[in-house]
Amino acid sequence: RAGAARQARPHFRDPPRHVPLLVRGRILFGGTLNQMGWLFFGFGMIFFWGFAFNADITSWYVFSGELDTAGGTMTRSNKTGGSVGGSKHSRGTPIYANHYTFDAGGTRYEGVSYATGRHYTKGWKVKVEFAKGHPERSRIVGMRTAMWPALAFIVVIFPVIGLIFIAGILPRRRKAVRLLAHGEMTTGVLKNKKATSTRINEQRVYKLTFEFTVAGQTYEVTAKTHETEKLEDDNEEPLLYDPFNPANAVMLDHLPGEPRIDENGEVRLNKASGAVRVLIIPAATIIGNGLYAWYRVFG
Repeated sequence: RAGAARQARPHFRDPPRHVPLLVRGRILFGGTLNQMGWLFFGFGMIFFWGFAFNADITSWYVFSGELDTAGGTMTRSNKTGGSVGGSKHSRGTPIYANHYTFDAGGTRYEGVSYATGRHYTKGWKVKVEFAKGHPERSRIVGMRTAMWPALAFIVVIFPVIGLIFIAGILPRRRKAVRLLAHGEMTTGVLKNKKATSTRINEQRVYKLTFEFTVAGQTYEVTAKTHETEKLEDDNEEPLLYDPFNPANAVMLDHLPGEPRIDENGEVRLNKASGAVRVLIIPAATIIGNGLYAWYRVFG
């Protein structure tokens, strides 16, 4: 709370200060919009790996120029596990991976093409096409080089939206961590409160502007929140600023988890459980996608 922070202010240790790992994690990954960004990114990556990563997005330029053709022979055909159409009562039309071989320039090549509902038996003769002079990248005529059509790549919009949320928040949070470690403390006075068009949990988000003075010069710092009572319960609210650039500042009570200053002037976390909880989604997203990417590349 602001009052508690101000009481501890005389004992606030001079910078640089140690900022515990859980405090850093709570600030970097905490907050409703931040968690929403990580959730959207993590959930969207499921669609990325399942559809966008397996979308035929290269054929439009690989096969856009002059093409050569060759006769190919099917070696095997198998269902991929993907299907098109269907409902809860029917499975839809399966997508097949059609493996083949062909000869070009005295060299034998292997390839695989994908088609919805089309598959051939071993030994079946097929017509293969490839960019002139590049038989290493081929496909059966009328088929595609990946499991899903290029349009499937549109699902990448879901993780991108999550990344936009994260990219907009994370730099500010990193700045806040630096200020906890190296900033000077003072207080600011609320000068303006303006409603925004955003709502969180059906509560209006407000932009609050505080004014503070350093070395006779006045500066402003803003905070956007739907929990305005945390920044309005005292006449003067504590803040941290960069002594080399006082315009770079952050309201102490606006930081996720409301880190406190103990009797020794050390930065502490109010509730460790809250810090652990906000790390679950980002950790699962980073670790899960990292392991799956490793599997796809090296597995």
